[in-house]
Amino acid sequence: MKKHKQLSGKKLIAFILLGSLLMCPTVYATSHFIKTQDQVNSRFSKIFIFLASGHINRKNFDKAEDLLAKAVKYDPENVKAYKNLAMLYEGLNKLDQAEINYKKVLKLDKKNREVNYYLGLILDQQGKTDEALTYLNKAASLMPYNAFIYYDIGVVYAKLNNYKQSVEFSQKAVELKPDFAEAYNNLCYGLANSGNAQNALPACQKALTLKEDSAPILDSVGYVHFCIGEYQKALEYYQKALSIDPSIGEIYFHIAQAQEKLGKTEDAIKNYKKYLELDPEAYNIKDVKVLIKKLGKKKSS
Repeated sequence: MKKHKQLSGKKLIAFILLGSLLMCPTVYATSHFIKTQDQVNSRFSKIFIFLASGHINRKNFDKAEDLLAKAVKYDPENVKAYKNLAMLYEGLNKLDQAEINYKKVLKLDKKNREVNYYLGLILDQQGKTDEALTYLNKAASLMPYNAFIYYDIGVVYAKLNNYKQSVEFSQKAVELKPDFAEAYNNLCYGLANSGNAQNALPACQKALTLKEDSAPILDSVGYVHFCIGEYQKALEYYQKALSIDPSIGEIYFHIAQAQEKLGKTEDAIKNYKKYLELDPEAYNIKDVKVLIKKLGKKKSS
């Protein structure tokens, strides 16, 4: 029988110590320094974040969510964990959960530029426009040379029918980024709705030069022509927009308006109905239904 070689006393003690170091979670085997529990928890939190990123890449979102939840449990002050969790929820369209976690980030880091911006955007998506503007303006103060933030603020103001402010922020966006087609489009639309349609045309044309196949931009150009009484020209731009993207309900509404002005009553009724079909929760649904009835009576008389 083969005899096992016995360890010397010194070697035995060394192995016992090494085993203790490897088994004890509060000590690094390669370090002479004992780690505090907070440091260990922070390390575990970082590991969970790392593992979660792999699951996100593989689209295993449930597992990623579970790991990120563990990350914040181990380290409740880990900004990256809350931020990643919020971004995951945003990607899954769980905006209320995203909002909660973005706000947790800001409790720990009030001047986090990206999170102020992201939070503003999701609050706007939830219809919390006043609160959205608070965070978006904060983001703009932290990133004063970011054209996209000014653009997004302009869009929010346009939704609130505050076109003066919309124009102001859209103008800032194009000054910072002269090739920003969408910002020129928003500027165009804001000027047109501010009773300044003639001055809106240059902004519209600039937007169209930058993106000639954009349905929203073509629609805006048509809208400006409609505002200055050029209904046939407006209709032509609307129809070009529709040929590019027939899924945008508002284009049908604009086409119907132009057709109504041109005396094409039957076509106008058809497109008003199409607009309501595509956007059954439209803000002006009651007015459009009344208008359809009115045009129907006009047609039959």
